[in-house]
Amino acid sequence: MRRFANFHIILFLIAAVLSLTNILWSLFAAPLPAFATIYNLTTFLLIVLSVVIFSLLGVDQRLPKRIFLPLTLYAFWYSLALWPLLGLIPRESLNLAAACGQVLIGGGVLLTLRRWYGHYLLPVDLFRWQRFSWRNTLIFSAVNLLLLPVLLVYSLLATAGYYLDQQPAGFMRVSPLGVYTSERSYHHQGKVVRLVAMMHIARQGYYQELVASLPAQKTIVLAEGVSDQDRLLKSQFHYGNLASFAGLSSQETMRIKGNLLDLDNLELTEGGERDETKPDIVQADMDLNRFEPQTVEFLNVLGRTLLGDQPLEQGLVAYFEWAQAHGTPEVLEGVMDDILNRRNTVVIDALQRSLDRYDTIVVPWGGMHMPAIEAALLDQGFVPGEQKERLLFAFSAILF
Repeated sequence: MRRFANFHIILFLIAAVLSLTNILWSLFAAPLPAFATIYNLTTFLLIVLSVVIFSLLGVDQRLPKRIFLPLTLYAFWYSLALWPLLGLIPRESLNLAAACGQVLIGGGVLLTLRRWYGHYLLPVDLFRWQRFSWRNTLIFSAVNLLLLPVLLVYSLLATAGYYLDQQPAGFMRVSPLGVYTSERSYHHQGKVVRLVAMMHIARQGYYQELVASLPAQKTIVLAEGVSDQDRLLKSQFHYGNLASFAGLSSQETMRIKGNLLDLDNLELTEGGERDETKPDIVQADMDLNRFEPQTVEFLNVLGRTLLGDQPLEQGLVAYFEWAQAHGTPEVLEGVMDDILNRRNTVVIDALQRSLDRYDTIVVPWGGMHMPAIEAALLDQGFVPGEQKERLLFAFSAILF
């Protein structure tokens, strides 16, 4: 046991040095793939061994908890991307802070060992005591059982935070208080494009605050919303049930007053004169008849299960039954290509055509669409400007 425990301490220090070296090297030179591979393998092994060591703390009372709890808990925190710091500070700074923190903890453990035992590793004398103690096991187990719900909630939030940081490119963020969405502005040759990450449910007042922030003069809103000319959708989507279940408001309550334009020619859909005191609005999205049949079927399933009129719990059961029978990886990949990639092409095309006539273009679309739209703007020479966050919903509001 002593050799295994000391190996864990040494591996923690090696991983800390490799992490710091890898980050510092990347700041001044091109990354080395071989070095990165060694670092990733070492980190993975450290996380696995940390789980084993943490479990052994409840079995072997000879393992000093004041030594191994900081090591194992930091490895656990590191495996969850140091949430909630993730999203609050730039990734480069976060990686450097994580590496420095690991070095400091490892160095602190070495100094503690030296002060307590006169050695930089666990001595032989420490392991001459009795290994097992019911008192140690019962207390350790009781404390972990009490903390287990907190740990599960934290892991869930950290995983969601990491996913939102990766997929929507940081346009959405999970904090201990709630979920936030970002609005980013981009500037080029006097033009301003506002990318506003959206979600179909939010706290009451979220959508009204967004509508109130829209300018009117020489402004166009590229609205999201798939049309259905051929009435292929058999069940209408209703986010009201899901919103009311969580004590939130639905995006269906958002009403933007403006001049409704046709997507093809950017002219008023019903003729008449444009109201200069209101922004122009165009539904910059696809029609359902351009989707693949499997995507239409998937949307119909969502409409009659999760987003239908039946109770949410019944809808969940019906959806999972369909997913088990029909939700193959090929089907889901095709659905995502329709819902995400092909629709991105439409809104990006509308954005490019709008730049000739408008000074401000507002794109209030779902967060998953934002990385592709942002990349298209950067390719055209747009420069990122101001950024603001809005609280989508607070966890406390949902709980109560």
